[in-house]
Amino acid sequence: MTNGRKEMYIIIGLLAVAVVGLSVGYAALSSTLETTVGKVTQSNLKWSIAFEGSTASAEEEGTSSTGRSCGVATISGTQVTVADTKVSKPGDKCTYTLKVVNSGGIDASLTTITPVKPTGSDVTCDTADGGNMVCGNVTYKLTSDASGDTVLENDTTVTAGSGQTMYLVVSYTGAGLNESEVVQTGAGFTLVYNQK
Repeated sequence: MTNGRKEMYIIIGLLAVAVVGLSVGYAALSSTLETTVGKVTQSNLKWSIAFEGSTASAEEEGTSSTGRSCGVATISGTQVTVADTKVSKPGDKCTYTLKVVNSGGIDASLTTITPVKPTGSDVTCDTADGGNMVCGNVTYKLTSDASGDTVLENDTTVTAGSGQTMYLVVSYTGAGLNESEVVQTGAGFTLVYNQK
């Protein structure tokens, strides 16, 4: 073997040793970091938003001798049903105080109010938007005040363990009187509460 080849083999051997040495050097600088989370508990929370009570009588306005009578509202957790009601002249009004209670552990937000139009042979609704609906001479409202002036708004929060008072108002708002009887059936509002 010539000296040139010997030198080349020696250089190659030295390079191999250097590469192995570098690998060992990098391994020696390696570190392992760890994170550990202790016990995680999810609390036992429930979702419970519902109407409170079993019945509600109306606050009545108008002159009863001219054909105004307010039916009693029957309340279940998810439904309020008002018995037959009459409003016959301007000023006749029935106002029902309702309370929605959040007995769960999560805040709830009123995200949608949808009016449900009544049925009837001569019923036309000129306004049906959110908590306000005008059908013929009768106005239906969901309000945040007993006077019936402030329509209930979306994005109202009912915090866990609290309640929200609202008012269902049925009133005669026409300018004149009906010459014949007009019946409206099934009017109301659908409220949707979602997790806040």
